[in-house]
Amino acid sequence: MYKVGVIGLGNIASRYSKPEDPYPYCHVGGIRLCESTELIAVSDLSDERIKEFKQVWGPAFPKDSIRYYKTSSEMLEKEFFDIVAICVRGPYHYEVTMEVIKSGKTRFIFLEKPMGCSLREVDEMTQSAEAKGIPIIVDYSRHWAPHLLRLQELVKNGLVGQVQSVIGYCGGGVLSFAIHTTDLICQFAGYDPISVCGYVQGHGGIVAEKYENEPSIIGAIIKYSSGVTGYHVGQHGTMTGFSVDVLGSEGSLRAGMYIGTVVKNKQGQVIDNSTLGLPENASVFKVAYQQIADYLDGGPLPHCAKNDYMAVNEIGFAVIESSITGKTIDIPTQNRNRLIFANG
Repeated sequence: MYKVGVIGLGNIASRYSKPEDPYPYCHVGGIRLCESTELIAVSDLSDERIKEFKQVWGPAFPKDSIRYYKTSSEMLEKEFFDIVAICVRGPYHYEVTMEVIKSGKTRFIFLEKPMGCSLREVDEMTQSAEAKGIPIIVDYSRHWAPHLLRLQELVKNGLVGQVQSVIGYCGGGVLSFAIHTTDLICQFAGYDPISVCGYVQGHGGIVAEKYENEPSIIGAIIKYSSGVTGYHVGQHGTMTGFSVDVLGSEGSLRAGMYIGTVVKNKQGQVIDNSTLGLPENASVFKVAYQQIADYLDGGPLPHCAKNDYMAVNEIGFAVIESSITGKTIDIPTQNRNRLIFANG
């Protein structure tokens, strides 16, 4: 069993679900259901959050199996982990992640999105982790829905022929919310973006010293080196969020986290989903933690590791940069210091 510690007991760590939920949408629920992981410690600055966690989740774990800490520093001083989940708010990701890396007290980091508030932060966290031999994956959580993983495999193997365009739907903050769909577009288009033209709104104002407000996405056009074009339809769209249309030379796919799967052949005829081998539902966090455990067992890197999260972050920050400058932004983005108050 791989030992896991969680830093920050906010919504995505434990509050979005309860132990009785069959497919818990939170880290703690996924750790609990994964047969290869065990939660041994948590930390949070709030006494109320720790009290709430003990009341809600404590009875779901073996008695006295979880140790509680006020600070991440104390937890890292006294424990060693196989996996650390960092679930604090976005502006604190850099500080806490660097603390975890420098401590050398974990073999793997599962970092919440937004990864960082600037590309410079993303670069430094990545380089520091690599120097210590600690992989990072970023939680674009919908990515691990079992049916989406299966569809990703099928599309890669020619389900709709050669992918030509991928249209993703989701409004909201470019880095804190819509970034899930940025990843979803890449999940089917590939993680090789070369340029971005983006449109946002609500970028004005300063929310904290040195930071810029996080804007909401209106839309973006993403060019990939493979020749695929991605289109991110933001808040002016009507489709359910976290969904995509994949358009190929031999058919199309409509899929997402909260909509049914529809595959059509070149003639527009709907393909029977029973022929696709779609798996049963499962907690996306259970799936993600199992991928990490499989890696620690000697398997491949999990999804949303370095090559994936770098591509997604390049796109996200390029969307903002493009909207501000009025230009198409080549990737890698040259301005890596723009600091966005991405507080997801």
